[in-house]
Amino acid sequence: MFDLNLLWKSSRVTNMLDRGTAVIDRSTGVTAVLVALVLIPMLWVNGNIEISTINMFGRYLCFALVAVSLNLLWGYTGMLCLCQSLFFAFGGYAMGMFLAHHGGPEGIVDVNNWKMPACLYQVYPGQVGESEKDWLVPIFWKPFYWFSSTVVLGLLLPGLFAAVIGFFVFRSRVKGVFFAILTQALTLAVWLVFTMNETMLCGTNGLTRFESVGPFTPENSGSQWTLTLVITGVLSAHFYMLAMWITNKFRNRKIDVEKLNRAKKLLLLGLSIGVALAPGMWCSNNVTSQFDLYDQLKDERVQLILYIASTVALIDVYLFCSYLIQSRIGRVLIAVRDNEQRLRFTGYKPYVFKVFVFTVSAMIAGLAGMLYAPQMGIFTPTNLETKESILVVIWVAVGGRGTLSGPIVGALSVNLLYNWLTSAAPDTWPFVQGALFILVVLVMPNGLVSIWSFLMRTKQRLGQPDMSPVDVTEHAIKVDDAASRLSRIATLQRHQTDSEEIQAEILNVENLSVVFDGFKALDIDKFTLQHYMLQVIIGPNGAGKTTFCDIISGKTRCTSGRLEYQQQDITKRDEASIARMGIGRKFQTPSLFDSLTVYENMEIALPNWHGLGRNLLQSTSSSEDRRILELLHRVGLNDQRDRQVKYLSHGQRQWLEISMLILSDPVLLLVDEPAAGLTDEETVLTAELLLELQSDHTIIVIEHDMDFVRLLNSPVLVLNEGKVMASGTMEEVQADERVVEAYLGR
Repeated sequence: MFDLNLLWKSSRVTNMLDRGTAVIDRSTGVTAVLVALVLIPMLWVNGNIEISTINMFGRYLCFALVAVSLNLLWGYTGMLCLCQSLFFAFGGYAMGMFLAHHGGPEGIVDVNNWKMPACLYQVYPGQVGESEKDWLVPIFWKPFYWFSSTVVLGLLLPGLFAAVIGFFVFRSRVKGVFFAILTQALTLAVWLVFTMNETMLCGTNGLTRFESVGPFTPENSGSQWTLTLVITGVLSAHFYMLAMWITNKFRNRKIDVEKLNRAKKLLLLGLSIGVALAPGMWCSNNVTSQFDLYDQLKDERVQLILYIASTVALIDVYLFCSYLIQSRIGRVLIAVRDNEQRLRFTGYKPYVFKVFVFTVSAMIAGLAGMLYAPQMGIFTPTNLETKESILVVIWVAVGGRGTLSGPIVGALSVNLLYNWLTSAAPDTWPFVQGALFILVVLVMPNGLVSIWSFLMRTKQRLGQPDMSPVDVTEHAIKVDDAASRLSRIATLQRHQTDSEEIQAEILNVENLSVVFDGFKALDIDKFTLQHYMLQVIIGPNGAGKTTFCDIISGKTRCTSGRLEYQQQDITKRDEASIARMGIGRKFQTPSLFDSLTVYENMEIALPNWHGLGRNLLQSTSSSEDRRILELLHRVGLNDQRDRQVKYLSHGQRQWLEISMLILSDPVLLLVDEPAAGLTDEETVLTAELLLELQSDHTIIVIEHDMDFVRLLNSPVLVLNEGKVMASGTMEEVQADERVVEAYLGR
């Protein structure tokens, strides 16, 4: 017999594989880190590989950083961005301008006592009649003289650019191919600006003459302390993360380690700083004492340091992205990708989360550009051409989008193949690149890491029964005896009929009309709904029932009229604002987040979790967890809480959406065809659930199933051709000749 317990025990691992959060296991990741940070430097020390190879690896790691940044957008949030090369160039130009300040000796000292960088001096766009004495170092070059301000600006510039563009683009709901075209056009426009000499960014020549590291001179004690602080800060952060990981590891193994409070976390941070201070001071003293060697970018030790810095940056970004994706905000991003409209009706404003991830992605790409410039030795407008952004798309697609490790695998494998093939047969590379992309799209749409994922799935399934969705539906939730449920429904019907709480109006509609291309889809003169009332709306197809719900929930704007909810005008409010006011929506077809589990869908529906900051910094509380499990148990989905929603049966999806609606704690529930596609037992259970909800909620139910409507035994409103045809009890409506002729049939 099929063992459900075995299925649910393994389902969490299977879901992580499907969502890409566990494609490469921990041992493989640790091995890769040891190879990058230990083995490769040792091979260079022993003379087995040249420093040029180390330098090449460092540049490819920078490309991997850009691929990871795109994956956050495309893989997890569903936005194909074609301007990653633009953000990469912002960081590259920032670091390039810093290095150019401390580069070649050519140039002049202007009247403000600023030495003009050699690369700018060679292509300075002097005006007719001007002499070199009249030339000035542009003001926007000056902040890049100092390393600290360069690093800040190298991250801030792409981040601010993305935040501003993203705010207007995402707030206008531009998405899909239109977003991709827009970002490509932005990249082309900025490329044209950067290639012009008049902008004083050295035109098509780009930034060159990177020779000196620059800031950490032994004569300047302040710069030595700056270097000490930088190294100590970086080491402290890593020691602290390591200590927290060890602590969590002990806690996961149920060793008696109490939960860390804020004071203990601060103590742990202080110890990490103390441990990092000694190596930080040693590194600083070692660099400044041998400044003549470490000041030259061409020095092999400097190139090794840059390679290590690129490796550490990639590891840190990987861990940061892993934290994001596995946190609540990661689930919101996946929800944006899966079903952005459903997220709006849950009370979220998706554009806020899109702007956030777009900004983070841009800053990661800017970091990659800053690391790439000193290793390449030159930075030109070629680096921000539109084809460079398309190359990043290829790296992510080849490796596997929507996975944490896929972009890294794709960037490294494609570039290593390029390096080998352009040496062996350079003319074949364009054809190989195109064929590789086509092969991945047609044969391996999940990328190279899908091979590893397949092997892990195979290992997981050995000795286990088939876990197909068909087997799962055979073990659907069993309902109680139908007779006892019908008896309970009768009791609930009497209770709601005798209720004296139905008094004040919660919804008021006046002179409402909706016109689509000259066709009047809705024309309601007056409609009111009282608190704690269950109102059923029926009517033939095209009568305007769903359109009416669309108007109430903010999906569609009315052409004329006024809509009041709890005496507030909501006629022009958006979906998220209306949802936050207490109006919840269940769609005709179950609208869920298929890539998330049942439990994670419920988490998204929790009230008061709509803000960016709370989703980023907090996690679900124990009381909220209990509430979720209680609701899942009520609808029989508790055993499937760790299963991805895409594997649920239609009835289970219906119940899950209703459960999400209840969990969001709305005052007014809009339920569109809840009995569609359900069995008789499931229909009875759904009717019972809606009648139970009436004691705390106001409900509008749209339904075609007359048997289900009779079970509800509630007031019925009939719509036909967008107008109210009749209203009353089910018996009164059935007796109306107009209704019989238009809808029920003779």
